[in-house]
Amino acid sequence: MPDQASLSAAEAASALGVNRQTLYAYVSRGLIRSEEGAGRGRRYRAEDIRLLAERKARGRGAEAVAGQALHFGTPVLDSSLTLIEADRLLYRGQDACRLAEHASLEHVARLLWDVPADPFAAAESLPVIGSALRAIWPGAAAFPPIDRCLAMLPVAAASDTRAFARDPAATAATGARLVRLLAGAISGRPPTAAPVHRQLAEAWGLDEHGADLARAALVLSADHELNASTFAVRIAASTGVTPWGAVIAGLAVLQGPYHGGMTRRVSELFTNLHDAPDLDAALVERVQSGARVPGFGHRLYPAGDLRARFLLQRLYHRVGDRAETRLVRRMVEAGARVLGEPPTIDVALVAIERACALPKGAALALFLLGRSVGWIAHLLEQRASTDIIRPRARYVGKLPEAG
Repeated sequence: MPDQASLSAAEAASALGVNRQTLYAYVSRGLIRSEEGAGRGRRYRAEDIRLLAERKARGRGAEAVAGQALHFGTPVLDSSLTLIEADRLLYRGQDACRLAEHASLEHVARLLWDVPADPFAAAESLPVIGSALRAIWPGAAAFPPIDRCLAMLPVAAASDTRAFARDPAATAATGARLVRLLAGAISGRPPTAAPVHRQLAEAWGLDEHGADLARAALVLSADHELNASTFAVRIAASTGVTPWGAVIAGLAVLQGPYHGGMTRRVSELFTNLHDAPDLDAALVERVQSGARVPGFGHRLYPAGDLRARFLLQRLYHRVGDRAETRLVRRMVEAGARVLGEPPTIDVALVAIERACALPKGAALALFLLGRSVGWIAHLLEQRASTDIIRPRARYVGKLPEAG
């Protein structure tokens, strides 16, 4: 910046890195003082410009951090729920893959919700949920699982007056009712006191190996920090909604094709390439045509999605040599050769759906049922704060012309 008391319009705009229209807007807002120059042009106070330039520099630093934070960047809030690192996933300090070896989804819920009593022990809620399911089911039976859940939750929420209690134990109890309703909406059967993976296994006709795969998939889907649907849940929770409202917000976001809906895209990929004689050539053709290959590569796991690795290894071991497992192996190997990327959990969930002959949409159903537990955990954590989540936008549109 020139070392003088005042600057010309061109000098001032250059020092601030803006055009003249923006400079004039700063003047009209009282941020920069101007005065008549010796000639016909006006002069602008160098001191004001210097202070504004310093403010902009500081603001750009904060804005850059905030902008990056919304795109796999800097953390935006504190959480004690889930830690994601390149080679591990922890739920409240416990290794998620180790939990997936034997734990039920209910056990993980108690861990993430951090409540002393078992919120799933209240058997009196089962008849109420069963009645709600029977009332809603005839009109929703033909919907895909996630649409059934979205249709049923508002109706069930309207009759759950206990959902307005805000203490952690009562909120966890509401969460347990909600998880059971989701399990009923997915399975099409009134819930029981059995673990939800057992309820799904009975409804889907799974053997012990299939039930074990469903259980592990639910556990590894339970939470994944601030993904899109969970962030939506936290925003909703910050406004004071009940758990039902927060989970409805999460479900609405989850069905997007770049989030939970990714399982549908992976399933279509498997169907389209099922009979391809050369998977490498088929994938190369897709890449050369500009089409994205869904289900491979995760920015949070440079060495590969450990959830997918766990579930696929368990699938190969428990299901054995079937046509669908052979296809999965071929797809994973072709993805590594052609794309240089390992599979994500979406591929693993679709592989379980196909290899175990589950109903269409079961991959996403497992994901959303597991993730509902994490959503309740984030609601509980968010309620510890009285602040509403309200980020700001950086305005980049037009400004009025200076009068």
